[in-house]
Amino acid sequence: MKTVYKTQLTLFSSYFDKNDNLTPKSILSIFQDVASIHAEQLNIGYKPMLDKNLFWVISRIKYDVIKMPKPYQQVIIKTWPHQKGKIDFDRDLQILDLNNNVLIKATSKWCVIDVNTRRLMRTDGIEYDGEILEEKNYQDKFSKIDLPLDDFKKCLDYKVMFSDLDHNKHMNNTNYANLILSALDNKVVNHFEINFVAECKQDDIISVYHSTQNQEEFTYGKVNDNIVYISKTY
Repeated sequence: MKTVYKTQLTLFSSYFDKNDNLTPKSILSIFQDVASIHAEQLNIGYKPMLDKNLFWVISRIKYDVIKMPKPYQQVIIKTWPHQKGKIDFDRDLQILDLNNNVLIKATSKWCVIDVNTRRLMRTDGIEYDGEILEEKNYQDKFSKIDLPLDDFKKCLDYKVMFSDLDHNKHMNNTNYANLILSALDNKVVNHFEINFVAECKQDDIISVYHSTQNQEEFTYGKVNDNIVYISKTY
């Protein structure tokens, strides 16, 4: 079984904003979809995991735009996992042009959650078949966002709706992207990074706070005074 997955995709106009920039939500959605397809091929997809009373959650993801793709451009999507850790799995992703030039690169960290307790589980018993690709998009350690503590202002409240939920019965990670973009001063995002701290469920009210520091924009969301996500963009 190959531990690298590639597929070709047309970037339809609905993936882009009014300035023909690929939206953060579209990028996260593309990456989520190919990661899910590859997990199915590796026999660690949704149904095999659910049979073990487990499901995947993404705890962190970051990406960088090297060259913005254009509407209706044909691109290649590539993804591969790294060696698993004790409680998490790292997976890299790329969007490339047809000449294999990297347009967008990303890395992500995934964890396994117990369906009933909603608690983090160890990675024992979850294995990849095949040789792990050593290639990495980032050489630096994938660390948590260092959140500044000052000058944050509340900018909006958002009620989680039925349409935000996925089959894990919580707000899908891609839907946080629109929430974050609404809070940003700069809508042209070349670097996007988010840490998920706690899941959000239907009817939760997410209070979003924003700060700009040294040309980087930070947001975080709180539900009942508990932080549920932190983001950094520029």
